[in-house]
Amino acid sequence: MISTEAVPGGRSPGSFAWAGLGNISFLDQPDERHAGVILMQLIPFAEPKALRLLDVFEKTVYAALG
Repeated sequence: MISTEAVPGGRSPGSFAWAGLGNISFLDQPDERHAGVILMQLIPFAEPKALRLLDVFEKTVYAALG
C-alpha cells in the first residue's frame, strides 16, 4: 500500500506499508528515513484488536519522532 495522502498522526504521502495474514505489518517512510515493524500472530486477518493496536503503534511512533 502506498499512501497518497497524509494520515493524521502518522504516515506522510509517499510512505508505504504492507500487512500479512497473521496481522504482521511493516511501514516505511523513505523521505524521513523511518520504518517500523509490528509482529503479531493473530488470526483472522484485520482482526479489530490487531487494527487498533497497529493504529496506536503508528501514532505512538510518530509522536515520539515528533
